[in-house]
Amino acid sequence: MSICFRFHGSLTELLHNRWQGRKEVLLPFTRAAAIKDVLEAFGPPHTEIGSIVCNGQEVDFSWPVSSGQEFEIDSISAPWDVTKTSLLRPLPLPSLKFYTDLTVGRLTHYLRMAGFDTMYDPDQRGRPLAVSVQREQRVLLTKNLDLLKYKEVEFGRAVRAVGPAGQLWEVLCLFGVTTLKRPFSRCLACNRLLEPVKKETVMHRLEPLTIRYYNEFYICRFCDRLFWPGSHVERMRTILNGLM
Repeated sequence: MSICFRFHGSLTELLHNRWQGRKEVLLPFTRAAAIKDVLEAFGPPHTEIGSIVCNGQEVDFSWPVSSGQEFEIDSISAPWDVTKTSLLRPLPLPSLKFYTDLTVGRLTHYLRMAGFDTMYDPDQRGRPLAVSVQREQRVLLTKNLDLLKYKEVEFGRAVRAVGPAGQLWEVLCLFGVTTLKRPFSRCLACNRLLEPVKKETVMHRLEPLTIRYYNEFYICRFCDRLFWPGSHVERMRTILNGLM
């Protein structure tokens, strides 16, 4: 006997080409396996799956697949609250924090400018990166579907948008962010929180025009970088205001 799979929502965007456009897929039962492994063979990583229903019963990722079963697989729906428990993710995150990889590197700065705690290490790849995501208790943002399939990654998003502004909008929509609590509060280089610093204490580090036109300054105590509300901040503020 065969097994019937029906994918819903945005999961259809991630199916391998051979199954694109099909409302349901019938496969012969050939071996015992957990539903997580079977579904990921279709293309979508487990991090994109919001619910799995087998013959009318909602099940988790360890559910054993057998002949005659019918599965309804739905995508995660917005707003996604990663701090709440669910059948597929019984251990929620303590807060909404992100980890980005090389495939969405430019998004890192946009998230930090918006005030989100966002880790980024261009030297990490594969399982070591997945382990870091798990240890840090963060949501992984990437375009690499294989990276999202590591068992260590419980919360993640396969980013669809191309440019960083569109990617930020995608993230805000998915996680239901309607207000930014602390924009421009983080160091764009290392993610640490910035501290206000008096202008007279950093005058020796400033260019003449900066001294003339700006009076508000912030410093990262970790990497010692200085920040001030220059034209790039105004451009980003315009983008953030438009998105919100």
